[in-house]
Amino acid sequence: MTNSIEILKKLTPVALFFLIIHVLFFKLPFLQDKATEFYYNIPILYLLFFVFSFLILIIVTKISEKNFDNTGMIFMFATSIKMVVAFFLVRPILYREDNKIEKINFFAVFILFLLLETIIAAKFLNKK
Repeated sequence: MTNSIEILKKLTPVALFFLIIHVLFFKLPFLQDKATEFYYNIPILYLLFFVFSFLILIIVTKISEKNFDNTGMIFMFATSIKMVVAFFLVRPILYREDNKIEKINFFAVFILFLLLETIIAAKFLNKK
């Protein structure tokens, strides 16, 4: 239980900070119309990837407590599953015309959370 609270304390403020910056960025006059046409709105993307990252970090911490040697492989496996799910989420966006900004937006959020979960997992595992 403590590990999940620690993970939430690390992941939530950073995710909220980037969500606010991201939403404010799309409030700019020349981008405001683009955000309304997105297949997935920005808060939904952040929520989805937040949940994925949180679950991956919980799984990695639980596995590291039981069998530390398999932690890296579990992290890579869980991240691979996340990538497959992300591919199915991005498919409707890939085949739409004139949505370059939306593609960049989706992959930016994906990479942000991939980076966050990697940094948090590395810090957690380096403590042990």
